[in-house]
Amino acid sequence: MKKRFFPIFLALCMCTSLTAQKKNETIKLNNLIDNLDIERSQEQSFKIKLKADRYYTINVQQQGIDLVVSISNKEGKLMAEVDSPNGKNGPEKILFCPDKTDEFEIKIRPLDEQSNSQSGKYSIKVKEVPNMLEKIPVKNLLSDFNLLQNAYYETRVGLWYNSRTQFDSICDLQKNKIKRPMDALEFYRILAPVVSFTKEGHCNIKVSDETTAFLKQNGTYLPFGIKVLDKKVFVINDYKNFKFKGLLLYKINDETIESIMKKMLDIEPADGFNMTSKYRWVEGAFSKYYARYFPASKFVKLELVNPDTNEKVVYENVPSCSFKEFTELYEEIKKQIPNYTFNKPSDFSIDPTTSTAVITVNTFSLGSYSLKRQGFQTFLKKAFDSISSYKIKHLIIDVRKNEGGEQGMEDHFLSYLINEEYKKYKYVEIPGFTYSFLQHTNYADQKEILKEELKADFYLATDGRYLNKEGHYVGEKPNIKNFKGDIYILISGLTFSGGSEFAALAKNYTNAKFIGEETGGGYYGNSSGSFLNFTLPNSAITGRIPLCKFVIEPKADTIPFGRGVLPDYEIQPSISEYLSGYDKQMEFAKELISARK
Repeated sequence: MKKRFFPIFLALCMCTSLTAQKKNETIKLNNLIDNLDIERSQEQSFKIKLKADRYYTINVQQQGIDLVVSISNKEGKLMAEVDSPNGKNGPEKILFCPDKTDEFEIKIRPLDEQSNSQSGKYSIKVKEVPNMLEKIPVKNLLSDFNLLQNAYYETRVGLWYNSRTQFDSICDLQKNKIKRPMDALEFYRILAPVVSFTKEGHCNIKVSDETTAFLKQNGTYLPFGIKVLDKKVFVINDYKNFKFKGLLLYKINDETIESIMKKMLDIEPADGFNMTSKYRWVEGAFSKYYARYFPASKFVKLELVNPDTNEKVVYENVPSCSFKEFTELYEEIKKQIPNYTFNKPSDFSIDPTTSTAVITVNTFSLGSYSLKRQGFQTFLKKAFDSISSYKIKHLIIDVRKNEGGEQGMEDHFLSYLINEEYKKYKYVEIPGFTYSFLQHTNYADQKEILKEELKADFYLATDGRYLNKEGHYVGEKPNIKNFKGDIYILISGLTFSGGSEFAALAKNYTNAKFIGEETGGGYYGNSSGSFLNFTLPNSAITGRIPLCKFVIEPKADTIPFGRGVLPDYEIQPSISEYLSGYDKQMEFAKELISARK
């Protein structure tokens, strides 16, 4: 899932129009060059001098032609390139910070695809990130708030797990906090709890692009990562001469970790009443979230506790990191912690001595596999051919890091585990074919395209609902090489979307035993599929709204509504086991297999 450049929305101001552009024209900061013509066969370029360790936004506004934008240094080395999936209209944006003061070249070229236009226009503006965010008038903040609130009502987001009265209450509570002009970061803190209250994990909201750039330029970042185990927050790295790896985090600048975590958990959406996904996602963004809520500071005070001795450890002046320093530190943390992330989309191994196979599927994202869907299918075919050849009796499936991906990948995986056909969804529903706020979304100029896309899969039923057509969103038949032995599935809070759907289907249609922690995705379904990506016009805050409500045909009546797939064996490592790379959940599965002999 969700890979990325951070886009920056810049309001285009009026200035002298140009009808032609010279190659390698020198461009000035904050100067809009508008109404430029470009042909499919052309590549146009600009030169600009930029200062070291300053952030700049490069905004190219496409007008009827799909463009690729890049920036290179004086030696011709590519520094950044972007081609957003927004078609022939809209912005292409780069946030760039040079390592040294120098002259750079910005190149503009049309996307080399048959469907692209033969000619079009564009504008370009390069702007240095400011040291202060502008205040937005109250009436504009309220306008943005009302737009998003009404968009949620229109799409029924937030009304699966909440009543209209409950959702009205959170909206009223947050809206009443808008009493004065605010910058986009302050406004984000107002909106984010509303988005979280939808209880739809596929909803999201992001600070405005200008705010992202502002935080990278001016923010300070905590010099450590965290791991949450049994709701306790542990530091997972040392920093310079400060030894806090493996210690419990108690306070930061005299504020308790419980208070800090509440702020972060309150802005992280999840499916239903699930908490495991919130903890896992906050883990990966803790320092960035902290920078959104707390003022920049060159030093922080940390109070920690040794979990073995209960001894208190206090560091008065731990230096903060710049964004660049934190990015480098975070890369080092990922290298130091075994299995912190994954390098391969999937993996397979066999132990003939115990007649056990392990299949790890870290993602259902097609882009992660060579040959995309065919590549994933080939991986599974080879794995289950080997399982059949070795007459394997026990299969461990690891989807602990699988946050989903392409629709249908979970069905193909499941086809190797079942021996009869199954009904995947009770129903799939959308709110409608068109929406009043589309001018503020990625479908602003493609309203009819959205309607046709939705009509391809859905129809208006006699009861007034928009439901999936017969034959759409169905599962696969059992594979001829389907596995008939014992199945053990490892799950976690990061098991989400398609990964969680796979776990839910396996719960319904196999005899698998589940090990780990509750899946992040809801057992009873989720809202995802088609998305509307919005930009609020006054604050430039962005986010997405899922349109398709996927409702699983439930079989496990012991799972409470609004929860994920619950493990049969809830297993978590200690902090020392986690830091050493000891995989307690995998080893537990192997112990269960050994006990069957």
